[in-house]
Order: sequence, then C-alpha cells, then structure tokens
Amino acid sequence: MNEPDKQDKPAEEEKAGGLEVTRRRFLSFLFGLATAIGLGAFVAPLVRYAYPVIKPEEYPKIKVASVSDVTSDGVRFDYQDVPSELIQLNNKSFAAYSLVCTHLGCIVKWEANNHIFHCPCHGGKFDETGKNISGPPPKPLTKYKISVQGNDIYVEGLAS
Repeated sequence: MNEPDKQDKPAEEEKAGGLEVTRRRFLSFLFGLATAIGLGAFVAPLVRYAYPVIKPEEYPKIKVASVSDVTSDGVRFDYQDVPSELIQLNNKSFAAYSLVCTHLGCIVKWEANNHIFHCPCHGGKFDETGKNISGPPPKPLTKYKISVQGNDIYVEGLAS
C-alpha cells in the first residue's frame, strides 16, 4: 500500500514541471506546427505583395557629347541600352529624350527641320519638349536629366 495512486501521478509530474508526452499530445503538436507552416506559406506572398521591396534605381552619369558636337540634327546615343537623342532647343538650351515611342515602343526619329519627333509606325508626333502632340501616343517621351559641365554634356538619369 505504499504505492501512490495513479491519479496522484499526473499531479506530481505537473508539480515537477514535466508533462508526460503522449501520442495524442505529440500528434497535436505536429498538426499545429504543420498548420502554422502552411499558413505562413500562404500569408508570406500576400505580405510581400502588399509591401514590396522598392530598390532605388541608380542611373550612371555618362558623357554624351561636347557642346560643339551638337548640331541641329542632334546627337544620337544609347543610355542604358535605350536609343536616345540629345537636341538643342530654340532657346539654345539642351534636352535629351528616349527615342522609344510611348505608344508601342517603336523608335521615333528627330526631324530637325520641323522641330518634332516623328514615329514612323503609327504617325505619332512629339514636340521638341517631348510632349505628344498628335497620333496615338498616350504620354510624352521619357526625358533625361542633363548637365553641362564646361564644354561637356552629361546625362544623369531620368528628369523628374
């Protein structure tokens, strides 16, 4: 009669800080863990979509031409593998634009005698400020930020 009752045994183990690991508790733990991992795998892409990581784009500064090189026909160059054109405006300042048409991505041509960019694909036209003035293009040409340092003209990324 010195043996403790079976009913007293769980109370003694709880006092000691340990719980008996039963098959039921172990399987319940595994099921809960699997559920948590499954929910995490479902929720993680949703959170990533709601809060995307936006990395600032870095644009290199490149020399495009010298001031004396710019004629009325402009100077054609590639900026980050995009065909582009540097032109001199009527007020003697300079402007640089991507030559990719904002309609379907055709390459526009600078027509110096008319002071317009013309898209040969669908007849879109842009004025010397890059603004779309006729045809199907929905928005202006992409403008680059330029700087003149001494006799050199540099492109430094996109204009705001």
